[in-house]
Amino acid sequence: MTKTILITSGPTREYIDPVRFISNASSGKMGKAITETALKKGFNVIVVKGPSESKIKTSKKCRVINIVSAEEMFKAVKENLKFADIFIGVAAVADYKPVSFSKVKIKKNQNILNLKLKKNQDIIKYVAEHKGFKTVAGFALESDNVIKYAAKKLKEKKLDMIVANGPETISSDKSNPVLLFADGREKKLGRGTKQYVAKEIINEIIKIESYKTC
Repeated sequence: MTKTILITSGPTREYIDPVRFISNASSGKMGKAITETALKKGFNVIVVKGPSESKIKTSKKCRVINIVSAEEMFKAVKENLKFADIFIGVAAVADYKPVSFSKVKIKKNQNILNLKLKKNQDIIKYVAEHKGFKTVAGFALESDNVIKYAAKKLKEKKLDMIVANGPETISSDKSNPVLLFADGREKKLGRGTKQYVAKEIINEIIKIESYKTC
């Protein structure tokens, strides 16, 4: 039976008013590369995709759900988690969103504008808490102590694998990640294209899946 991977990709946008939003520079390139690699390996794929210029083609084996906000991404993940055997959280989800949304454009009347924010739902934490026998992999992008913080996230959220990256990977065609695993292993991939990194990630996912069936 063909297995299904649920992937989140790209950034989210948290709107302040009709024209302004909080976001990040995620290009969605890594999510696209992982999707394409998974399809080549024979998986079915569901992609929950934030707004980016990285286009992902839909097909009989690939369903793309376009979203804008973290809340929409969380809802789509919740609705589709039951169809997946594997989850890979690639998306750079905004940690915070505005407490209130202005229906009209906020005028430039003040030198200082105070913006109140509240936490978004932690999507990968939710997935890990409801995974059952699913394999769950995440990404950690840190500006310092990359391995330390990624290892902490791996342990606290009870993931099977995490991909640790630095900020230089954002919008780049290349990456230099380290893969950390629940069993304590580390695998340095070295700098390479995101297509190369995607192949390594999917190959490791396949290994984890094979261990579970032994």
